[in-house]
Amino acid sequence: MYKLSMRVFLVTTCVMLVVTSCGTSNSKAPTPTPLPPMVSYDKSIFTVERGPIAEEKDVLGEIVPSKQDDLFFRASGYVTRVTVKEGDTVKQGDLLAELQVGDLLNQLQQARIDLEVAQATLAKDESQRQYDIARAQINVTIWEKKIELAKLDVQNAIGVEARLKAQLDLDITEQNLALAQLDLQKANEQINVYEQQAVERSKLAVERLDSLINEQRIFAPYDCIVLRSRLRPGQSIDAYAIGFTVGDPSNLVVRASLDYEIRDKVKKDSEVHFAFSTDTPISYTIQYLPNFLPVSASQEAGGGQTISGDWFYFTLPTDLPKEDLEVGRQAFLTLVLGRKKDALLLPPAAIRNYRGLYFVIVLDGDRRRRVEIYQIGLKTADRWEIIADLNEGDQVLGP
Repeated sequence: MYKLSMRVFLVTTCVMLVVTSCGTSNSKAPTPTPLPPMVSYDKSIFTVERGPIAEEKDVLGEIVPSKQDDLFFRASGYVTRVTVKEGDTVKQGDLLAELQVGDLLNQLQQARIDLEVAQATLAKDESQRQYDIARAQINVTIWEKKIELAKLDVQNAIGVEARLKAQLDLDITEQNLALAQLDLQKANEQINVYEQQAVERSKLAVERLDSLINEQRIFAPYDCIVLRSRLRPGQSIDAYAIGFTVGDPSNLVVRASLDYEIRDKVKKDSEVHFAFSTDTPISYTIQYLPNFLPVSASQEAGGGQTISGDWFYFTLPTDLPKEDLEVGRQAFLTLVLGRKKDALLLPPAAIRNYRGLYFVIVLDGDRRRRVEIYQIGLKTADRWEIIADLNEGDQVLGP
């Protein structure tokens, strides 16, 4: 009984599905499968042209000093003071930043007081020495005069007894002169060794503390502009870690990031155009500086240079108004990598590439032939220079 009921149920369900399907078919037509669009092969055919081409590269530049230096502390510690920020102009010797130097400053003050005391003591002793020398010199002069008088008494003495007495007085006077001369010699040779040593010790203490404090300070090496600051109060910093980058604003150049794809194409005589805006019609011609590196002030005397990164460097326009010469100002540069008046040209879409080899398919009536491209020359967005066995007017089938 149960099996019969299940069979009736299944038959009924199948009939209902068939009826429903038929009703749907009669009420609405099925959606047709879309056909692929027709391909226009005419658009894939390119013509070899002959004409001028100039390959250009636009890069963003920045005005920077040609002489730059990295400044740093020569000791590790915590930064307590930073007196400048990026873009500030400072004078030679200005304090730019400082570490904790409170204890050293107190020691330096005491050392300077000790030096002043030692110098005052030495000056007092030197004054006494000069007095002793002058006094001894006067005594020598006095005894020299007395000798002259004693000699006159010897000459004028009458009688043997008088002559003996006068000669005795002369001998005594000469001995006193000798004593005075010894006193003068002693006064001249007298040196205040202890006081001089005290002064020298105090000077060394002051110099040592000055050196320790200067190791924890950064000063401007010349009149310069702060190009970059990496310091803030409270931070910990290691010795010789770069704190500032500064430059001399009196001599400027243009710097742009190095593009390795065009590095070998830019030459000293390459045509370069300079402008402050892409919208301005005014542009200037500038010159590329190959192998240029910013000179370090610390190495300038020896002709050394520092490497500060991978950049292109260019001269500034000579006729640029001085008010436009601002460190950090951006400029737009157009590098002309090459220019030809007569070249075979094809759109890059017409050129095929297989495993690094370039070639094209040339239409020759109903035939097609493959032509190898020996070299790709100058490039623009819509045209490439090709060196191949092709002629102007040849029809090329695109990929």
